[in-house]
Amino acid sequence: MTPRLRTAALCLASGLLFGESSEYPLGVNLPTGDMMQFWDLGIAFTHRFSTPASGHGRDAYGLDGYAYPGFGVDFGFKPVKGLNVILYRTADNKTFTFALQQRLLNADFVRMALRAERFDEVVRRDETPLGTVGLTGAACQLPTEVFLGDFGTLTVVPTWLSRTTTRKKAVFTAGAGLRIDFTDKLGFVAEYYPRPSKIDKAFKPGYAAGFTYKTFKHRFTLVGTTTSGTTANQVLSGDYGGGARSTGQWALGFNVERTF
Repeated sequence: MTPRLRTAALCLASGLLFGESSEYPLGVNLPTGDMMQFWDLGIAFTHRFSTPASGHGRDAYGLDGYAYPGFGVDFGFKPVKGLNVILYRTADNKTFTFALQQRLLNADFVRMALRAERFDEVVRRDETPLGTVGLTGAACQLPTEVFLGDFGTLTVVPTWLSRTTTRKKAVFTAGAGLRIDFTDKLGFVAEYYPRPSKIDKAFKPGYAAGFTYKTFKHRFTLVGTTTSGTTANQVLSGDYGGGARSTGQWALGFNVERTF
């Protein structure tokens, strides 16, 4: 067998054995249908600036303001095919999140997962002008992705939240996302976070948009967003931290993901 044929055979065998490569299941803030394979490990570092980028550079377009970092770990659980275990901690109310995400469907044009998570705000429970802090709750999500050929991916994430900052009863909502691939490395990403119908109409829906760049096992995402936070209860509740800012008040943020 020639070297060229041997290389092709090895690539084919690898594809049959391992299938798709591991990807951290995160868009901007919404979960995706991606997963870590076998015992593969992925990490994510998130960063959100709280000061909106203004029309001038005196505050470095919001970079001089306070920022909320977060760190997450995701690993595949090989005994159960398609199961991922996710741990995430963000400085926003010192929130700790534990999640399990199970792949349900992986067809040619659609992909679906089931995600259940518990969130704990470690700060002391208190009533503030913006609502209750120090909450403990749960979220259940169904990340569903439809592949638009080579163009990109449309994502819908139906979500149930056990409670929110201003409401003690559960709410249901559904975030949406769009990923467009310009090249194998460069892409555009956008997400929409509607206000749940049971949340006061004074609160606004949230948005995020930016660009992604992939290198070997790394993915960098630079975004602007009108929302505060990065977790399900923060971006999809509609009322976290006073709710999303107006459409003219976008702040910068970024994600860095690495798979091993």
